[in-house]
Amino acid sequence: MPLKVMIAYPPLPDPKGVPLISQNRQFQWFNKPTFIYPCVPAYAATLLRQDGHEVFWEDGVAQMDSVEAFDRRFQDIRPDVAAIEVKTPIVKRYWKYLDKLKELSPSTKFVLMGDHITALPEESLRNSRADYCLTGGDFDFALRNLCAHLEHGTPLDLGVFFWRDGQRDATDRIVSTGPFVLKHG
Repeated sequence: MPLKVMIAYPPLPDPKGVPLISQNRQFQWFNKPTFIYPCVPAYAATLLRQDGHEVFWEDGVAQMDSVEAFDRRFQDIRPDVAAIEVKTPIVKRYWKYLDKLKELSPSTKFVLMGDHITALPEESLRNSRADYCLTGGDFDFALRNLCAHLEHGTPLDLGVFFWRDGQRDATDRIVSTGPFVLKHG
């Protein structure tokens, strides 16, 4: 059965300005709203739609959403999978936000991806309720593979981190499929 997949950039209201999360290089705060199209997650959305999944693009940052408006849409959609790109300066804020979203929809599988996750995937699993961390720059293909795994049991590609048996346990048994390989281009 096709999945409902949300590619999400939850809003991060901050007096510093607008966070540029998906600019494919260094994170910055901009005083005036400036948005750079997130090409890799957009390609992931295209691939997932081609695979028959129902894809929701929810860029709360670019839409300048309130937290409440974003949360309402999340609850209305109740995705099977929610993928969030993360940069180092905002990772702790997104851990908290993800935990709140997990309370709203416990069955949603949360996926973190991006530069910070590639460097420290286990940190995000230990400090949030994320279900999967995708490492490497090809997270468009990695997200597609993860959704195929969740839908059909397709073997996971390299570079995926998750809890053994799908649940955090007292032994902190994080599983890795191995070091990521950039093989798609």
